[in-house]
Amino acid sequence: MSVLTLEAKLERTESSTPWGFRMQGGKDFSSPLTIQKVNPGSLAAKCGLQVGDIILKIGSASTDHLRHKEAQTSIINSGNHLDLLLQ
Repeated sequence: MSVLTLEAKLERTESSTPWGFRMQGGKDFSSPLTIQKVNPGSLAAKCGLQVGDIILKIGSASTDHLRHKEAQTSIINSGNHLDLLLQ
């Protein structure tokens, strides 16, 4: 059985524009980082993110070892270009 992955490349012109998704989980919650909510019409929705998607990588870094706050910081530090690998 193959695992379907999606490489989402989000880009914005202004850092004040939200990505448009909320995540849950992380190492500190003993659950994978997962998309909890996608705002309709947002950058995340336009890139194909869906509720329940598991975030495997933020940029080139695996999320296996990340606590929730560390994942949030990685997303913030990505600036206006956010690359996600999702399952």
